[in-house]
Amino acid sequence: MATHQLVNQRRIPFEVVPAMETPNEETRRALVAAEAKELGLIPDDSAYFNDIDELMAFLDE
Repeated sequence: MATHQLVNQRRIPFEVVPAMETPNEETRRALVAAEAKELGLIPDDSAYFNDIDELMAFLDE
């Protein structure tokens, strides 16, 4: 039946949905930390650069 609908409709006759993946512990912690930084709950100590020269100087240190 699905093959007939594929031919008749010229599309897959059902929605293809990828399986929901549960993040592992490390990924879950990283997501929580990123959201906390975004909300200002914990300080964001990430380096920030205005141009490539600043980045290269930081990397050379």
